[in-house]
Formats: sequence, C-alpha cells, structure tokens
Amino acid sequence: MNEQGEQERAGFGASGGRWRGVVWLLPLAVGLLTSAAFISLLGAVSRRFREGGMLPWMRSWGHVPLWALGVRLDVRGLERRDAPGAKIVVFNHASLLDLFVLAALCPPRPIVLYKKELGRIPGLGWALSSLGMVSLDRSNHVAAIQSVAAAGERMRAEGASLIMAPEGTRSRRGGLQAFKLGAFHLATSTGVPLTPMILRGTASVLPMGSILARSGVVRVDFLASIESDDWRVEDVRAHAAEVREVFLGTLASEMP
Repeated sequence: MNEQGEQERAGFGASGGRWRGVVWLLPLAVGLLTSAAFISLLGAVSRRFREGGMLPWMRSWGHVPLWALGVRLDVRGLERRDAPGAKIVVFNHASLLDLFVLAALCPPRPIVLYKKELGRIPGLGWALSSLGMVSLDRSNHVAAIQSVAAAGERMRAEGASLIMAPEGTRSRRGGLQAFKLGAFHLATSTGVPLTPMILRGTASVLPMGSILARSGVVRVDFLASIESDDWRVEDVRAHAAEVREVFLGTLASEMP
C-alpha cells in the first residue's frame, strides 16, 4: 500500500473531493493576501502587537482557510507546544498546506525561519518581515549561518519558539528527506531543547504541484522535547540522524 493509502487507512489524509478547493480558491487567495497585508501594517506600527498580540491573528490566518477547505486538525501534545521557555520546534515539510497548519498551531512567541523566496509574495512577505520573522537565503551559505545564529540569539533572549524545517524544503518524492544540520548546530550551541512537530496527511490533502486541496484530516503530534544541553559539536550529525529516526518511527506508526 502506498503512503497516501496508509495515511487514509490510519484515519488521516484526504477523504473528500476538491469542490471546496475550487469554490474557495479565489476568495481565499484574496482574503489571505489582504489579511497578511493588514497584519504587516499592525506589526510595523505596534510593538505590543509584535510582542504578544499577533498570536491570535496568526492562528486565525491558519485556521480560517483550513475550515473553508474542510481540513480538520487532529492534534496531540499541545501541552508540549505551550511549555514555557525557549525551544526549537522542528517539523516535516511535505506540502504548501503546512504553512496554514503551522500558522494555526504556532506556539507562543514564535520566530519562524523562512526561506527567502516566501518574502517575495505580496502581503505574506510583508507580514513575515514586519512581525520579526527571519529570512533564510539558502543560496548564500554564510548569510544563512548568520541568519540562524541571529534567530538563535533572539530565541534565548526572548524565551521564544524557533520554528524550523530540518529537511530545508518540501519533499517532492514523498517520505522524509535527509535532515540538514542547521537546527542541530543551533541546539548544540544554545543548549535549547528540540520539540518534534510531526505532520501526517498534508501531502495527500494538498499534493505537490496542485493548488486545489481536498477535504480531510491532518494529524499533528507534538512529541516530548529532546534535550540538547549535553550535545557536542562533533556529534551533531549523529544527533540529527537520531532525531530523524524519531520522525520516521512516528510517521510509520498507527497512533490512536
């Protein structure tokens, strides 16, 4: 049985047609860009909004399109997401739908490390910038390292949650790609724990190359934090492999 079939048998993944995607495509596109532009304006003029008031807006920005498209979230472990203190939230990235899931479930005091290309999208790019999210230029290795380091400093100073995709980009062939080492170097240098956020079902609800989502269920598991205060630089690659095995084990399981 293929990956999509296994997900649907487990109770998540696409289960309906694309009629909602057709009906809502244009209204959602206009509404999301307009609301993102409004959020960027609030972020630009209000420090209080940036420091705390933005969270309900960000979550609504994610929840509304998921509701319109008939996508239900089955979430486990929210207490781990909301645990106080700095943390690095690492997630598997398989679909554009992940953007809305991340927004709907973003932790308190979020700092998103996003690829530079997203900053070119009108509305969304402005919002990310004005809210203090950190752009990552994957074509410039030195600049990318500097961006990760700056985000790490803010994370510790603000007790924030830094959100990263260790695969670096969406998986085009399904499954879990190799993990890049940025998140694990950052955990080693700061001693901040990693919280795995594992998404299942997004790739079948909105497959690569499609702009029309199907209704269905997306399962999200926030797993127990992985402590990194005793990690050493020479072991970073091994730690990345260990965390990837945690993801693989969860993705392959049929959890209730």
